[in-house]
Amino acid sequence: MDATAELVPVPIKRLERRGVRTFRWYHVLAIPCRHGVHEHRVGVGTTSRKGERPPGESDEECGFHRAEHLQQIPEFTRTHQLVYPYRSDAESGHAQLDASLWNGRLISYGVEAQQLLTLGFVLAQNSTSRALHEEGAPTLRPTA
Repeated sequence: MDATAELVPVPIKRLERRGVRTFRWYHVLAIPCRHGVHEHRVGVGTTSRKGERPPGESDEECGFHRAEHLQQIPEFTRTHQLVYPYRSDAESGHAQLDASLWNGRLISYGVEAQQLLTLGFVLAQNSTSRALHEEGAPTLRPTA
């Protein structure tokens, strides 16, 4: 051993949600060691702000953007395989919702009102799609 640093991928044992009213997500890592496997939690999905961790250790102060480096649902897992193919559809839907809102802002206050607005938007999109499908409208094809 020459004390050379070596980066080795660490297996993610599970994705864990912790909290009561608000939630934080963690990867529970299984770190192999000659003394046995150790578990370690790493927060994912949020970037810590100044004051959330000891002075000088927050992601904001260190210039680290956690979401750029950690995937909440790890690649090569069954969940990733089930969710990832629909990501572009979801982003497209979010872009359409944003474009439909006045000034790009939600016009509702509170969780229930926002859920109702989103549900109404989705129902309108689905109704329009169904009507076009039943009419036999030509589908849009990308041009080469």
